[in-house]
Amino acid sequence: MLDIAGEILINSLKLVIELGLIITIIMILVEFTQEYRILHRLTALASPITRLLGLPQAGNLPLLAGTFLGISYGAAIIIDAGRNGSLNPDEIYLINLFLVICHSLVEDTIIWMALGAYIIPVQLARLIIALFICWVASHLVYRQRQQFPLSTD
Repeated sequence: MLDIAGEILINSLKLVIELGLIITIIMILVEFTQEYRILHRLTALASPITRLLGLPQAGNLPLLAGTFLGISYGAAIIIDAGRNGSLNPDEIYLINLFLVICHSLVEDTIIWMALGAYIIPVQLARLIIALFICWVASHLVYRQRQQFPLSTD
């Protein structure tokens, strides 16, 4: 019984150290991408997705940041875009909906790999489900906007 408890404790400590190393490396990479503005250069890659969802070009950076770096960094960019007026509330809603389902693909993948999960099916399913739900939601949002336009009087 004591051998089993010792083995559980040792394996748990190994896992905690491994996850700590992974998270530290991810945080260093996030700082690197921020410092060299790599995300801003890669926003063109998000254009097909934002067009599919009916989002403007301003939605590329928040979508990309949240998808790859995590919802916290993506949220900061979304808040900034909302404050400066480059995204309207409907567009912010669609980006948030997408990120709730499919956020931090890089971070989660690395952590799930450390835990021994099969990552490709999980990540593909998250991405496909997020795209489908947001595509449907974008059509509903824009249909509602056409039926009940906001007056600017």
